[in-house]
Amino acid sequence: MAALMIGAFYNPHLGAELVRADGIDHLAMADPPAAGDPHWPAIRARYTLLLHDYLGQLSEPLDDRSIERARTLAELYRTPWVAEHFQCLHTVDGTYNLNYVFPPLYSEDFLERFVRNANALRARLDQPLVMENIPGFFDVRASQLPEPVWLRRFFDATQTGFLLDLPHVWLEAHYRGLKPERWLAEFPLDRVVELHVAGVEEDKDLAGPWIAPAEPSDEMLGFLAHAVTRCPQAKAVTFDAFSPSLTAEALFRSVERIRETL
Repeated sequence: MAALMIGAFYNPHLGAELVRADGIDHLAMADPPAAGDPHWPAIRARYTLLLHDYLGQLSEPLDDRSIERARTLAELYRTPWVAEHFQCLHTVDGTYNLNYVFPPLYSEDFLERFVRNANALRARLDQPLVMENIPGFFDVRASQLPEPVWLRRFFDATQTGFLLDLPHVWLEAHYRGLKPERWLAEFPLDRVVELHVAGVEEDKDLAGPWIAPAEPSDEMLGFLAHAVTRCPQAKAVTFDAFSPSLTAEALFRSVERIRETL
């Protein structure tokens, strides 16, 4: 395996520190740069930038405006690949919106939709498309396939890459009462291009752990070390924390610990 890029998300409130930082290979862009961001020109000149914005909900076709926005951002960032989630944020009729990304139904119908729309998006991009798995807090009875099987069939039908979010896998294993390594083994790891790692903390509403803008635990970093050995095509590992509450110390320490782990 070639040397992995180790990076983080661009948090604009930490722009000054990131401009001066050492030991960070890339930054993922969750939002476009603000027009008044004084650090953006130096950030763009210095870092490899990964497009990780919300492009659209691929259970429905993307309109021309959404695709053109994706192309424009990809060109601005000079990104090596374009990332999107297997996410559902709103109902088809637009009546209801969710506060957080929700996984699709792992059904034949949703598989066909995601395959068709991902292929249409991929054909309009100049860079490879990678797709990120979504955490599931509970199983939905309407799903017809296990998530890893659904993902394998999707990747085989689209030839897209896999952005493996390890905390999402860890959380699913936790709520299923499985060891994370056992659940991870079911996923199509040979398609992984990038891995995300992050912290989890106790969520009062869920009465259990959930994703948080915090440093990854030693356990999570151990899970990362295990996963990387099983992802032969992986090119990058990203500390996945994007929040105004994130401190420079937490970001830099997390990236350093990831690098030491790998």
